[in-house]
Amino acid sequence: MLTYRLAGVLLFLSGLLTGFGHIVALMSWRGLYSFTDNRISDVTVTECLILRDSLGTRYVCNPAYLVTNAAYTTAAFVIVVAGGVMWLAAGREGHRSVRVPAVLVAGAGAVSMLAGLFPYNVSPAIHDLSMLVYAILMWSFMAFLTGVGTARTAGGRDPHPLIYGAYLLITRFMLVASVVGLLALLLLGPRGLPGAYERLAFDTLTVWLMIIGVCMYSLGGAADQERRRVADMEAARTPESVPPRYPGFAGARASGWGRRRQAGDGQESNG
Repeated sequence: MLTYRLAGVLLFLSGLLTGFGHIVALMSWRGLYSFTDNRISDVTVTECLILRDSLGTRYVCNPAYLVTNAAYTTAAFVIVVAGGVMWLAAGREGHRSVRVPAVLVAGAGAVSMLAGLFPYNVSPAIHDLSMLVYAILMWSFMAFLTGVGTARTAGGRDPHPLIYGAYLLITRFMLVASVVGLLALLLLGPRGLPGAYERLAFDTLTVWLMIIGVCMYSLGGAADQERRRVADMEAARTPESVPPRYPGFAGARASGWGRRRQAGDGQESNG
């Protein structure tokens, strides 16, 4: 069934796919890969060359770029599917507060697909712009969840269907860290540690997708358990509310049936 638990599994899977693509690139890399100087987008480059841009000069060479780009694109597509599952589940459950985050996360996945389809050396503008829009949509997704989730907690209401408890604090912390990382990248550029700043900005989002996926799965499981508990309680009350039925009779036992029968028996015995 299309549930929030399934959406959580998909978001977790997207993080694993992104990590897989990056690990393959690091294992296949020719030369020295620097986590402080090389950008994440360097692993998408489709040839070995000396790359020069506004963030410095560096050598890039990922012979497994096809696997890396395919993993990134697939991960982004899985995020889109997760957003669609959230939308459909929200419609079935009547949760209007899930519609906005569903659109945000699906949009983030859609623009992120462009980064995999357009490697950095093929179209730097499209690649960087898509990642910037991805970050903004993800931040909006995180901010919406923390805002609605905190308001529900403060009002003493049930948790939001997508987030609860300590996950609110974790999300808030990782949101701030991601924003700080991208601001440092834009403001300091080659004067700082561009690779480290970019990882703080985007790897934080990847890890958070896995965390919120676990949150949605566990929260969905708790909701499923609660629904089963309520269903069991209602089923236990049903026999008490329905009059018993007897073999050979079309309907339930009528009120006073036994008393009339007993009276008839008494009359027959007296006769």
